[in-house]
Amino acid sequence: MSILVSIASSHDNPDRATVAFVVAVAAAASNQETTVFLSADGAWLGKRGEADKINEAGFAPLADLVAGFVEAGGRILVCTPCAKKRGITEDDLVDGAVIAGGAAVVALLAGGAQSISY
Repeated sequence: MSILVSIASSHDNPDRATVAFVVAVAAAASNQETTVFLSADGAWLGKRGEADKINEAGFAPLADLVAGFVEAGGRILVCTPCAKKRGITEDDLVDGAVIAGGAAVVALLAGGAQSISY
């Protein structure tokens, strides 16, 4: 099964961003093909160093969750126009992330990916 976790929050809603990565880590650690799509404010999480600024009480630090997700085999797509709007380039991205357009998300969904959005 393929799982898509869509995240549109970061600094604007650290609780939502953190919970989304908790779910993504659980999916990837369960040997599910898991992709995180970062859009809107969530695109910041694709930029190296940004997740270090978010530590929601009661959860593992977000930077650790992002790293754990990638280590578990997860992949991260950062919305192309969202990255451009924020000045985020390929050189800025965390390990395991690439900038990708909506067509990549549509392809995952058309291929049967189950999706959850935060």
